[in-house]
Amino acid sequence: MPIAAPSARLAALATVVGCAATPPAPAPKLQRELVMAYDDARASGTMAFPNPGYESVVRFELPQGEHQPLRLRFQAEAPGKLEIKIYDSTPLETPGDALCAFTLDLAKEDLSNGKDGRWVVEDLGAMKPIKGVVWIGVHKTGGEPTIWASSVVSGQAFVRNNDPSNPMGLLPTKRTPLLRLEVAP
Repeated sequence: MPIAAPSARLAALATVVGCAATPPAPAPKLQRELVMAYDDARASGTMAFPNPGYESVVRFELPQGEHQPLRLRFQAEAPGKLEIKIYDSTPLETPGDALCAFTLDLAKEDLSNGKDGRWVVEDLGAMKPIKGVVWIGVHKTGGEPTIWASSVVSGQAFVRNNDPSNPMGLLPTKRTPLLRLEVAP
């Protein structure tokens, strides 16, 4: 068995010592999210939109402090175009100014049977932090889209007519849309 030269042994030892002196890799940073919903996660029927002025609105009361919006998700049952708005709240606890609005064209690939776990997801990471109460409104802009809802009477789900000439205010519903708001505390 050949004997390594002293310089080779020192180099090998330096390599082992050098590796032992390397600090451990930092642990992955935990990300915390708050997923807010008022339904029971059991689709029992759908919500349709009889006209473009008809809006389904869900009220979300965030825990104290500011929260960064991450995602909004819902389950779609039929294709069509939807506009979704996230509203600030007024002092009278009604939807106020729109903080964010986007339109989605729901295709066959986006649709769920209410039990398959398929969700339409919108990234909200570009929004500014939110706090207090926010409202999420959904209404159709084309076609005949429907979204899944549960039979839970949450006290947080309403319908309204957005036509300014129509005085109909917020009316509570007996169904709560399967709608999730995800935020980072």
